[in-house]
Amino acid sequence: MVLLGEFMAAGTQIKVEQPGKAAAVAPVTSIEGPTVRLINGDLVRIDSAEEVLSWMPVSKDPRSVATALRAHVSKIIDLGEILISYGEFLENNRPLAPASYCYEWWAAELAQAGGDPVGLENISGKKAIDLSRKYRVPLHPVHTYLWHDISTEEFEHLAAAVSSDGAMDSGKLTLPITVKDTLETLLVLHKVRESKIIIEDPDPLLLCLGIDPDGLKKTWETLDCTPLEAANRLADITIMPRALTRIGCRMGRPEKSDKRLMKPPPHVLFPTSDAGGKSRSIQDAAKRSLGNTTGFVDVEIERRVCRTCGKEGFSFLCQCGGHTDKKRVCPKCNITAAEHCPRCGIETSAASRMHIDVKKLYAEALANINEREPETLKGVIGLTSRDKTPEPLEKGILRAKHGINIFKDGTVRYDLTDLPLTHFPPSEIGTSLEKLKELGYTEDFKGELLTSADQISELKVQDIILSKDAGGYLLKVAQFVDDLLVKFYNLAPYYNAKSSEDLLGALFVGLAPHTSAGVLCRLIGYTTASAGFGHPFFHAAKRRNCDGDEDCVMLLMDSLINFSMSYLPERRGGRMDAPLVMTTRLNPAEVDKEAHNLDLSYTYPLEFYTASMNNANPKDLESKIDLVSKRLGSDAQYEGFGFSFDTTNIASGPKNSSYKTLETMIDKMDAQLELARMIRAVDETDVAERVINSHFLPDLIGNLHAFSKQKVRCVKCGTKYRRPPLKEVCPKCGGRIILTVHEGSVRKYLEVSIKVAEEYGVSSYTKQRLQLLKLEIDSLFKSDKAKQMGLADFM
Repeated sequence: MVLLGEFMAAGTQIKVEQPGKAAAVAPVTSIEGPTVRLINGDLVRIDSAEEVLSWMPVSKDPRSVATALRAHVSKIIDLGEILISYGEFLENNRPLAPASYCYEWWAAELAQAGGDPVGLENISGKKAIDLSRKYRVPLHPVHTYLWHDISTEEFEHLAAAVSSDGAMDSGKLTLPITVKDTLETLLVLHKVRESKIIIEDPDPLLLCLGIDPDGLKKTWETLDCTPLEAANRLADITIMPRALTRIGCRMGRPEKSDKRLMKPPPHVLFPTSDAGGKSRSIQDAAKRSLGNTTGFVDVEIERRVCRTCGKEGFSFLCQCGGHTDKKRVCPKCNITAAEHCPRCGIETSAASRMHIDVKKLYAEALANINEREPETLKGVIGLTSRDKTPEPLEKGILRAKHGINIFKDGTVRYDLTDLPLTHFPPSEIGTSLEKLKELGYTEDFKGELLTSADQISELKVQDIILSKDAGGYLLKVAQFVDDLLVKFYNLAPYYNAKSSEDLLGALFVGLAPHTSAGVLCRLIGYTTASAGFGHPFFHAAKRRNCDGDEDCVMLLMDSLINFSMSYLPERRGGRMDAPLVMTTRLNPAEVDKEAHNLDLSYTYPLEFYTASMNNANPKDLESKIDLVSKRLGSDAQYEGFGFSFDTTNIASGPKNSSYKTLETMIDKMDAQLELARMIRAVDETDVAERVINSHFLPDLIGNLHAFSKQKVRCVKCGTKYRRPPLKEVCPKCGGRIILTVHEGSVRKYLEVSIKVAEEYGVSSYTKQRLQLLKLEIDSLFKSDKAKQMGLADFM
């Protein structure tokens, strides 16, 4: 993840070739890492950040892994393994792809043959050969090279070079530099010293090449088979194909951990019309002069009538202290009725145009909750709900005080990328053992008492782990809710939170944007990753499949107090992304079916690996794999899940994708193309052409067309006009008129596109398109007037 320019982080979406369309990145340190060529020519495999620091020169100054990689890696030869579960193929109904010959496969074969694979993850070549001969199992994966990736000619050339130009010294094999490309294709790790290649553990290589390690003499003359077949024949032990399946993928959208904001973000759902200016400021509306009055605005707002005195207004409480009721009137007959007019039958409306005193309302709101005026308090231009129901200004004042913003339904949201999780060690979520025991985590996944922060516990189905950034923001929301309860509702505070740790054990609502049903959940810890971890059942209950989706969480008390259907927009889709209902108890049988295909085994059986070589239908192996679908309706549907691969930390790798940290699009493009140049499997010319054709050219052409069809805008009131007014000032307020599309936005990617096209040698067609576009842009912006020239211009 670091090696890829830090573009990949936990939660980053990637588009994959198979078995599905997309996925979310999660770190797995127990699978094979990437193999790279260093600046000095060495070929090394990187399985951890610590390994990087072991082969790079380390000074006393602290240096990051990313810095080490940039300083030492010249080419990424192989990106290593990607872990895709059996359940993904079952869910997508895709034939199994041939699995990489990994340690788990080899261990299953050794165990079946009567051996003990424990502790044999990394062994010497000699021991690997001895084990293969003793138990008649294939050669250990660490010493199984990619023989299927080279040609017969390359195999013969390598064997000839070893035989004629190789030398053994203290058990190390020295070879000429001419065979480096072949060794890199095979992924034979080596060092380069004084233009010579040094292989420190050459026994498996010599065995597969059919060369006697004592005299480096070939034991064969000619080949009439593929290199993989030759390696099997010459070694006289089974050599498995190491990597028959390559998965192509590209980055989708970066991971997300950020507050949900409307554009622009308001503090309260209260209308200001145009009196609030561009920022929809309540303070500006309260100071605005209209004739002989100050602070009055005309807005469309809900009509309510006091039960006690009969006075009309829009507040839920009348000035006399009585409660008010919504008054619906037929817009045609002007008679009061319920939902439909009894005379004409059309729908009645509670919305009415009113002349309200914002200045007075604002002052009263500040006095009601005994608060000072906030620095800014933003409302909305107009309400989009059916009856134009406003929020009390007091709520907005308290939100502004705590630095939080409202969403369309009255709640405060925080968005996070969905990542599934079934197990965790307490040390990785920052929660003390005492607190976890309070929350019901008394045992680890083996059933032993929880006594260490490094013991692995099984996540309960409605528990979640949020990012630390989320914790900081949601703490503000909790403090706002407490202030609201105390100062506005005259009740006791609920959360009493002084730090984000005080929210551990608090209840939240998870909600996907395309649904209207929230799912109750409980916070148990925080992660440094910019994502939200939850049980697969929890995500499935939200109708999500964790392929890079992002959902929101809300404090339950905030939702209960501040959510109202009366605030929801009256348009198609207005009730989506709103917690109209809530699931309080999660039933695995009722969640999305994809979670039922989750495999729960601690290890895959040997039959799974062998079946993958034949592209077997995953349904044929259902009887061999423990699945959620087999546990539905029993107590085992909630707990006792296994995991087949471990990782050192669920938040390993970069905390944020480079796509988010790099400031400009040019920086992002340069980093992408440099990464493409570094990865052996990527054609950087093709990447450059795709970037130009898919992003820059459409942007340039679109902005050019937008410039010719643009509107103009008033800098003072923000009103837009299709054509420039003849007065050259805003007819509404007299403000200055400016363009909405400028020359800079049209040209911004032109020069860099031309530079990339030349540097990376894209097709002539693409270069000519850019040149024609440049001529078109120049003809629009460059003056056609004659330029006076001096004598020096002709010299």
